This record gives sequence, C-alpha cells and structure tokens, in this order.
Amino acid sequence: MDLSLPGAIGAGVGLAVGLIDYGLIAMLIRRAAEKANGGAVVERSQAARLDLIMKVVFVVNCLVFAGLGYWFGAAVGG
Repeated sequence: MDLSLPGAIGAGVGLAVGLIDYGLIAMLIRRAAEKANGGAVVERSQAARLDLIMKVVFVVNCLVFAGLGYWFGAAVGG
C-alpha cells in the first residue's frame, strides 16, 4: 500500500477539521444533556453514559475526517 504525501497532508488537515468539529458537537451534546436534566448537573450514571458517547463520537469523527482528508488530498494532489 502506497501512502502519498498529498494524501497524508490531507489526512492531517482533515484530522484538524475533525477536532474542531468534535468540539462543536461535544458542546451541543453537553447542552442537550443539561437541558434534558432541567439545567442541573448531570448525575453520575448519566455522566458515565455521556462520557462513553463522547468517546465514540470522538473516534468516529476523527476517522471520518481523516479518511475524507486523505481521499481529498490524494485526489487533488495526485
């Protein structure tokens, strides 16, 4: 398997965009959880579930954006 330089650069840029996107999504999910809880602090059992959801969202977000960045970089850069 060949790893092209434009593809690797695209993956890096895609990963950076994915991290920014994750920050926005995390903020929205936390606000929704607080709103659903009546504005109170999230309970311990809910916090553990929310933490798991945030980890899954982070991994999926990074993989998708890095893959899209690699594909775009390889397509544009050759």
